Amino acid sequence: MAVRHFLDLGDAGGDAIAAMIGDALDRKAARVAWPKGQPDADAPLAGRVLAMIFEKSSTRTRASFDVAIRQLGGSSMIMEAGSMQLGRGESIADTARVLSRMVDAIMIRTDDHAKIEDLARHASVPVINGLTDRSHPCQIVADLLTII
Repeated sequence: MAVRHFLDLGDAGGDAIAAMIGDALDRKAARVAWPKGQPDADAPLAGRVLAMIFEKSSTRTRASFDVAIRQLGGSSMIMEAGSMQLGRGESIADTARVLSRMVDAIMIRTDDHAKIEDLARHASVPVINGLTDRSHPCQIVADLLTII
């Protein structure tokens, strides 16, 4: 089965986005009055690790992804591009291959959309767009959730 990435809204399609929003609404309702860091009752991502690569600084993206993975039962690794080999000349392809052996998914917040496409091309785990110069699909889904 091919790895499914989330680089743009079109990668998911309307039915999948509707399902994401429906699941988010259900999870949000079930968490009323719970501590922010308490995992959801079903903890669907228990034992899973999300690598978060930040080439661009962030407050909301960093906090929301970190809290979300914890609430879903998983854990995260925060990686600043300047403190990893990617910031010292390692190729995107090498980074994708190395991280794919160690984590279950990769989120990247970067400037150049071509970087995330290259990362997805070489990763054997899902790659999530945390922001590029072309797209911010997770923010769009969050905005839709807010509107609903």
